[in-house]
Amino acid sequence: MKLRKDIEQTAIEVCKRHSHAEITELHVLRALHSKIGSAGSEYTTKIIDKELDKIPVIRNASISINLAASRYLDLVDVEDPAQLRDAIAEAYFNPPEVTDNSLENGNNLDSDAPGLNNDGVIEDIYKPKPKKPNTGKAESLESVLNELNSLIGLSKAKEQVNAFIAVHNVNKIRKSQNQAPISVGLHLVFTGSPGTGKTTVARLIGRLYKAIGLLDSGELIEVDRSDLIAGFVGQTALRTQMKIAEADGGVLFIDEAYSLSADTGSEHGFGDEAIATLVKAMEDKRDRFAVIVAGYSEDMDKFIKSNKGLKSRFQTFIEFEDYSVDELMQIFKSIANTSQVECTDEVDQAIREYIVKVKPSGEDGNGRFARNLFEKMFQNLTTRAMAARSMESANLNTFAVADVPDSKESSSKNNDPKISFGFS
Repeated sequence: MKLRKDIEQTAIEVCKRHSHAEITELHVLRALHSKIGSAGSEYTTKIIDKELDKIPVIRNASISINLAASRYLDLVDVEDPAQLRDAIAEAYFNPPEVTDNSLENGNNLDSDAPGLNNDGVIEDIYKPKPKKPNTGKAESLESVLNELNSLIGLSKAKEQVNAFIAVHNVNKIRKSQNQAPISVGLHLVFTGSPGTGKTTVARLIGRLYKAIGLLDSGELIEVDRSDLIAGFVGQTALRTQMKIAEADGGVLFIDEAYSLSADTGSEHGFGDEAIATLVKAMEDKRDRFAVIVAGYSEDMDKFIKSNKGLKSRFQTFIEFEDYSVDELMQIFKSIANTSQVECTDEVDQAIREYIVKVKPSGEDGNGRFARNLFEKMFQNLTTRAMAARSMESANLNTFAVADVPDSKESSSKNNDPKISFGFS
């Protein structure tokens, strides 16, 4: 990560030195030359500087970054720097000839050559591959809603999402009839404990937006504070812009978003910078991407109130309640069925009694509780089978009451999250 930060900082300095408004792949190339030199490269630093001088000067402009440059920066720590330097130079100085056939095939050049996608990023070194156009049958709104409504629990969240999507669908119909739509933003606030299905529902929201025709891709880009906040002044805005560019046409999902406001106003805190960049993009690109922020109810309330721009742009809150005992049982059974491990009626009853005694709530009353319980029980099952020297498959696919953890032991340890046993 150190080299990437160095290259990023140098690219910013190059951009400022030339009074440019946008960091491009050429600035990244110049930064690579500064850090690793030009030995072995066909293009000298002097040649690159001449190209930089051709870019229009815009003094005192706020610096942004284009998508190609941000993707190249992401490759600095995963590709050989010299190879990346030469690949960027080759793509810039010798772009592939655009023909009718290449346009029809999406610039599908010979696989051995450094091909470019529409963003100018070299496909044979960019990982993951750029998104390809969806040529299959589009999902229907009804099918995605059915998937949402089939999720275990989340009754209140599902009700709110269904009502919210209904308004957007009606707005689409109104527009088709030349009627003014009712103003409802795409941005959402998800509140609730971790592990209550917020990320799953966020993915479905993206697909619902695409099914209605509100967003082009509906793809979910999931980030947290570490993906947005940098260690130097000016870099946080650029890093945030990179993620916004990546989410163009889809959904930017910020988990534990309240952590962005935790250091606002502090000497070394750059939360203000990230929030300001986010708020501006939410307005400028309000029809091109959606932002969903998530976290605990009380923390998210403080986060939204910390900035007037956030308060005006987030109009809809979706509440995710903790799972009930019955819902945790359903999740556990679903995991067991998928893993092809059976539970007898006696085991089901023992698991239910265990959940009731432990009384999981908050961070523990969620889907991870069921997952961790299953893993702990399977560990107990295999330990028991090994002790009995009975490792046949028939003895490894059915839980026994003895595999259910001791509720007293788990409850006492669960009070101290540092030594939590079987739960996270």
